Amino acid sequence: MRTILVFSGKGGAGKTTVARELAVAGSLSGRKVAVADLDPQAGMTNWYGRRAADMPVMVNLPSGHNLAPLGAAGIDELVIDLPPGVPTYVSTLIAQADVVLVPCRPSPDDLAAAAGVVSALEKHSRWAFVLTQTLFRSRLNDGALRQLAALGRVAPVSLGARQDFPLAAIEGLAAVEFPGTKSASEVTQLRTYVDTMIGLGNGKTTRR
Repeated sequence: MRTILVFSGKGGAGKTTVARELAVAGSLSGRKVAVADLDPQAGMTNWYGRRAADMPVMVNLPSGHNLAPLGAAGIDELVIDLPPGVPTYVSTLIAQADVVLVPCRPSPDDLAAAAGVVSALEKHSRWAFVLTQTLFRSRLNDGALRQLAALGRVAPVSLGARQDFPLAAIEGLAAVEFPGTKSASEVTQLRTYVDTMIGLGNGKTTRR
């Protein structure tokens, strides 16, 4: 089982959007994907309650945040939506994650919060910032990319501030399910990047 952890220093960074978009994109590729919602705001849980499709499935994490039983249950990929901030158990999940993504908006508050999670990730080799809710041709984007690049790896694709994301969520869908849209293209590119980080680009997996 491959595990993707979506981790952010503050709320409103697009964490739940990134998690559900990647989970749906993985499901569309034929994988058995599960999502786990640890955020007390329950955005993923509420979205799942509106979703008609069978995949991805929603699961609860085992006691002690040991993910091994989920892998034994036949899940190909687990996407975990963490609460904002740095919960006490995050190191346990980081140690088990194949990839950790840190969504961040191009705003001073979000950039400050993003810097605050770097120390928790210093022992993990495959993590990256994902710039979210970007505005078209905004200088804020360029400045944010420079600041994030000084802190760590940055995903080569950003998710724009597009109506497709909330409109899809209202219907229990993901924007990646809107073929031919810019939003779907961005998510597909991000999904490809994450697969490459995991080691799926050449059909192989890599070890942590």
